[in-house]
Amino acid sequence: MQILSLSIGEPFTSPAWGSNFVFFSGDPGAVIPEEDSKEYLRRVCKYARMHQVYLVPERFMLMNYQCMCLVSPQGKMLGAQKATHLYLPAQPGSKRGIAIDVFSTEFGGIFLCVDVDVYHPEVLRIAGEMGAQYVFCSQQISREDYSSHMVTSGIWNGAQANNLFAVAVSNQFHCVCAPLALSPHRDGFLVSPTLRTPVSVQMQADDLAQVPRRRLLGRKLYAVHRGELLG
Repeated sequence: MQILSLSIGEPFTSPAWGSNFVFFSGDPGAVIPEEDSKEYLRRVCKYARMHQVYLVPERFMLMNYQCMCLVSPQGKMLGAQKATHLYLPAQPGSKRGIAIDVFSTEFGGIFLCVDVDVYHPEVLRIAGEMGAQYVFCSQQISREDYSSHMVTSGIWNGAQANNLFAVAVSNQFHCVCAPLALSPHRDGFLVSPTLRTPVSVQMQADDLAQVPRRRLLGRKLYAVHRGELLG
């Protein structure tokens, strides 16, 4: 599979040279409101086409769902992922999605993890069983709630438990995680938590085959007990 050359940066700024994949960091991590979503999505499609990159833009509201989407270098939306869990104090009136989708690209399978879904292990487990090799998570975290434990229990744990490359952006940190064996310092980070931008990193899904697979609970088990797991 092709090498994914990722650039994490502020919305609508030019990506780092040589990038073929862009993830908007957002400022300050707020969700694009529903009344602005149509125009925002028009702009992100134009951006992806102009720079010839895959793009994961900021989270946005659509029909009362909090969503993330993936845009192709041709400026076409390849699909959207709805949040399956909600942080209700910040999202009153929002609805929860039930589907988990993995998007196929020349880099490998892409899963978009919306906000607090990253703290529900079954979400990334199902995505991994469906063929995800990369996870892109966008979050908003209040300053009083934030601690380093949110990194290790969320995006870092998802990479280790499911043998994935996992990227997180938020208003408190950005980081890129990988299985321990694929990280330079064997700490699970390709890019340690930071707020600097732009951030550039290269990943290749084929490298994941070098990491021994853990014996995991099956996708069918999660499907059978979906009601209990999702509440």
